[in-house]
Amino acid sequence: MGKFLKPGRLVVMLAGRYAGKKAILIKANEESTKDAKFPNGLVVGIQRYPRKVTKRMGQKQIRKRTTLKVFIKQLNLNHIMPTRYRLEESTLKEVRDRIERVKESELKNVEKRKELRKNLRKYLAEKYRTLPAGSLADKKAQSRFLFSKLRF
Repeated sequence: MGKFLKPGRLVVMLAGRYAGKKAILIKANEESTKDAKFPNGLVVGIQRYPRKVTKRMGQKQIRKRTTLKVFIKQLNLNHIMPTRYRLEESTLKEVRDRIERVKESELKNVEKRKELRKNLRKYLAEKYRTLPAGSLADKKAQSRFLFSKLRF
């Protein structure tokens, strides 16, 4: 069977604090490591989604309503469900570059982690604000799936 949990796959969190939230799989380790005795992966997800915007709103209100809250988590691969959507290569590369600037050992540091979340939040919010209009069938607009709240 082929490997389908590749970097860039959009996933839904199934367990824990972020259950029901959407995330991007950044790195997947099929084998266990010294730190984690289970197959694990690094995900970047959206904890708080952008809200609805209308034509009547001003720029300040639009900016406030389109802010995001981001999380970074190392977790068991059994606790995520892959979706049919993938992130664009350019977006994935940019997110991965921002994460790789911070070493894995520094991810445990609260200050470095907070700075990384802030950096990713700004990037993803800007990406959301510049999304093209269109349906989800359009390859370029598939990243819109990530920014919409999962309704269940």
